[in-house]
Amino acid sequence: MAYLLLAITPLLWAGNWTIAKELVRRVHPADLVLVRWVLAALVLAPVVYWREGGLPRPRGREWLAVALCGLTGMAGYNTLQYIAQQQTTNINGTLIYTASPALTFLLAVPLLGERVTGRRAVGAALSLAGTAWILSGGSLAVLRAWRFNPGDLLMVAASASWAVYTVVTRVATRRLSPLGLTLYAAAAGAVMTAAVRGWDLVARAGAWSLSLRDTWAVLYIGVVSSAVAYLFWNEGVRRIGAGPASIFANLLPVYTAALSISLLGERLTTAHVVGGLAVLVGVYLVAAPGGPAAPVSVRPAAPAARHRAGDR
Repeated sequence: MAYLLLAITPLLWAGNWTIAKELVRRVHPADLVLVRWVLAALVLAPVVYWREGGLPRPRGREWLAVALCGLTGMAGYNTLQYIAQQQTTNINGTLIYTASPALTFLLAVPLLGERVTGRRAVGAALSLAGTAWILSGGSLAVLRAWRFNPGDLLMVAASASWAVYTVVTRVATRRLSPLGLTLYAAAAGAVMTAAVRGWDLVARAGAWSLSLRDTWAVLYIGVVSSAVAYLFWNEGVRRIGAGPASIFANLLPVYTAALSISLLGERLTTAHVVGGLAVLVGVYLVAAPGGPAAPVSVRPAAPAARHRAGDR
C-alpha cells in the first residue's frame, strides 16, 4: 500500500500542472494560488487537530520559519509556477523543477553544513547541465547567446524558491511537526497572497478572475493535489522511509509529460529526453542513500521528504 500511495501522489501533482495550464490562460495566477492554499489549510486543519491532539503553537523564531515557508514554498513557488506555465510547456516546467534537489544541495552546503562528496558534486553539476540543455532546447547556439524562454527562466526562479523552502523546513521541523508546519505555511502563503492580490485589485481597479465554472478545477488543485497528495506522501514516507520514498517524486515529469502530450497536445523532444535523463541521474546521485541526502522537494533529508504539499 505504501508504494501505491507514493506512486499515485506524483500523478495527483501532475494533475495540478495539467489543470492549471488551462486555467492560467484566463485566470490570474494569484487568485489560483490564494484559493489553493485556503482550501488546503481548511482540509489540513482538522487532520492536524485529530492527529496531534490540538493545533501546535509556534513560538518565537518558529513564526519566522512559518513565514519563510509560506513565502517561498506556497506563495512564491506557486505564483512563479503558474506565471511560468503561461509562457512555457508543462514538460519543460516539470523537468526544470525536478532539478530542485541540486539547488537545495547547493544551498544546504553553506547554510546547513551539508557534506560535499564527489558523487553529490557530480550529481549537482549533471542536474544543472541537464536543466541548461532543456532551457536551450538542445541548442548550443542558444546556450552561448543566453537567449532563453522567459517562462523557463521563471521556472528556474520557482525551483530556487522551492530549494529555499526545503532548506528552511529542514530546520523548522526540528521543533514543529511536518504536518503542523505545512498547515501554518499554507495559511501564511494564503495570507501573503491575499495581501498582495488585494492591493493589486484596489490599485488597478481589477476584478476577481475565478468563476463558478472553475469550481471543480480549483477543488482538485486545492484539495486533491495539495492536501490529499500531502497526506498520501506523508503516509508513504512514514511506512518506508524518506530515502526510498524520495525516488518516487521523480515520476512527476513522467506523469506530466504523459498527460500534457495526450490532453494538451505538447510534444516530447530529444532535448527533453536528453536533458531530463541528465537531471534525473543527477538527482539520484545527489539524493540517493549513501550520505546525508538532499531532499527531493517539499513536499521531500528525512523530515523534508514529508513536505511535498506544494508541488507540483
